[in-house]
Amino acid sequence: MTNVIPFPGRAACAASVRPEIEEVVAAPRLYDFTAEEVLALYRWYSAMKYAFPRIEGVMTICHRTKVSALGLYGAGGTTPSCLISKHESDGRRYILWSTDQDPPRVIREISEITEPQIGAIDPPRDERGWLDADGWMTILSGRTTSQPAQAL
Repeated sequence: MTNVIPFPGRAACAASVRPEIEEVVAAPRLYDFTAEEVLALYRWYSAMKYAFPRIEGVMTICHRTKVSALGLYGAGGTTPSCLISKHESDGRRYILWSTDQDPPRVIREISEITEPQIGAIDPPRDERGWLDADGWMTILSGRTTSQPAQAL
């Protein structure tokens, strides 16, 4: 089942996007991305878009399997394809990082991937020049959400 969540207005920088992210992300479940993680993913997506203008993103949340994920991909091998997913199992959370070239591996924090990659891309100091608020809001508002399984 697809659930499109409308978002008010568009933002021009991280400071103005943050209140919208916090309204949407309450993170009551271990597998949900927190508001801070969503902001980090927004900056990472934007930096990747800056480096690879044809990159696309997709986000999904599955309450049945207790997974939230953000995938970045591009057409024809012209951009990297990768996935960050956050899982809950037996009351514990874990995060996986995978690329189209390597098998998934466990990481402790999303920043282990996002910060080094943003640093390697080295976007301009003025974030207004490279943050893609419109693209990010499209990803958030277009994310798919599966509903929790019925209690037995």
